Amino acid sequence: MRPSTSARAPLSRRLVAWAGTLLLTAALLVTQAPVAATAAAAATVTDLGVAGTGGDVVARSSKVFVAAGDQIVVTSIDGKVINTIPGLSGAVALASPETGRKVYAALRDSHEVIEIDTTTLAITKRIDLTAYPCPSSLAQSYDRLWIGFGCGEAGEGGVLGLIPAAATPTPVRVGPATTQAPLVAVAGNTLVAGEPGVSPATVKVYDISTTPATSRGEIRGDANGLPALRDLTLAEYGSAALSALDDTRQFDAWDTTALTQGRAYDSSGFGEHGLPTAVAASPNGAYVVGGWNSSAGDAAELVVYDATNAEAIYTAAHQGKAVVAGSIEFYGTLTFAVLKEPGTGRMHLWRLPPSPYHSSTLTLTAPAKVTALKQSTLSGRLTLSSGLAPGVQTLELYRWLPDGTSRPFQEITTAADGTYRFTDAPPSIGAFKYQVYWPGNSWFWGSGSSVTVTVALYEPTLTVTGPATGNVGERLEFSGTFGADGITFPRTIVTVSRKVVSPDGTVTSKGLVKLAPAADGSFSFSDTPTTAGEHTYTVNLLGNSTIESASTTHVVTVIQPPA
Repeated sequence: MRPSTSARAPLSRRLVAWAGTLLLTAALLVTQAPVAATAAAAATVTDLGVAGTGGDVVARSSKVFVAAGDQIVVTSIDGKVINTIPGLSGAVALASPETGRKVYAALRDSHEVIEIDTTTLAITKRIDLTAYPCPSSLAQSYDRLWIGFGCGEAGEGGVLGLIPAAATPTPVRVGPATTQAPLVAVAGNTLVAGEPGVSPATVKVYDISTTPATSRGEIRGDANGLPALRDLTLAEYGSAALSALDDTRQFDAWDTTALTQGRAYDSSGFGEHGLPTAVAASPNGAYVVGGWNSSAGDAAELVVYDATNAEAIYTAAHQGKAVVAGSIEFYGTLTFAVLKEPGTGRMHLWRLPPSPYHSSTLTLTAPAKVTALKQSTLSGRLTLSSGLAPGVQTLELYRWLPDGTSRPFQEITTAADGTYRFTDAPPSIGAFKYQVYWPGNSWFWGSGSSVTVTVALYEPTLTVTGPATGNVGERLEFSGTFGADGITFPRTIVTVSRKVVSPDGTVTSKGLVKLAPAADGSFSFSDTPTTAGEHTYTVNLLGNSTIESASTTHVVTVIQPPA
């Protein structure tokens, strides 16, 4: 299978790979020294109970499908055989759309492609390819299926595309005739095809955004062409082709626009004796996974490479079997491949432990001072061990009151560079705990961070407005507020007292009113002076468990109007 792949920011540092049972403790894991991780003991190998041709694999709907000649073996995600689709003739290749519940299988010997329902395992359609015999490789992107066909006769093979959902799918040929059935891979608007086992080899590149497809040219390596092709795939939305070639001791990346060689991914286990056999790019473009076989065909190794710098960041090895070309498949955090026993051809499903192989770090910082009721901004950043921006991500925010009661869960999003911020208005004083958590994804461990904030009393700004002068016997109107922050306040009390200094120096004082301000902190009161003099109104906000006390005054000069 050669599915459509998507691009994602590549990675640069290496982590030890952990077994799936550790996923729930991902946020607590610590980055290890930068050495390639080996986890052969953590991988599983399941005997599929069949032998013969085939070996292609596709995973959909929590099932793994393995083409095995006269049947397709179906296993659960944990590798347990749960069913078979029997009675087939030369099932050698599989493909599936990224969504939906269909798997397509190329039946080489009966010259057809069948459509399989992934839930019922029933064959729901047969597409006759008698005019295009021996379909042997498949790739699917969007609604179109691409097929490499050919039985080994000169000029008989080639590549075609069709829409399998059509009532009567119409094959459309792409490119020149071939002898062998070409390997095909598709991603984005790029299709690549190359005959396996032919030397010198070329990889033909097509733009499929047009109908018919337009040739971009050939990848030839040098004037002598490429060594024989074992496997071919695409990465990074089709901008790079990955090849496994005879006698190169490496996997090569090729620019599908410039048609030139890019980086190479070297063997990390067998050295000069390793034969590059299978290669695939992770669905998010972060990793390249290469399958190596010993020259004797009795030992296999899967190596996970950093897609950016080609470092080997994870390896798994198995003795006594060889990895099948084209059999590397991804499903969520899992990587699968098919092994065959030399001599017997008996097939085994190889499942690596769950990824990811890299870490993330999440920070959370609170302001130096936080007061009750007032909006405060907390901020932080999500960073990846790759050093590149994580893109927009969703974080989980948890909050606890001083008594340990949890507050409603929230989701917050980061900016593309990983920075984030959120505001909160603590309803009281005390120690408030905030925790943010990123659950991670297929390739990064999640991470979290927390901070405990000591919340102080709200510091009100108490103001009173009113007239500066007045007359005896005239009503004076006053208004005030202690809420300048748009806050909704709990119930509080304001008292108003008045001190009068008459023209002869006599001083009298009186408590005027006790009132409850509105929820926004506003209040009003009035007074009708009976004597002339300097009237000083003292307004006191009585503090409580949330708000500090405050006091202010307002002076009015009251005169006796002429008779």
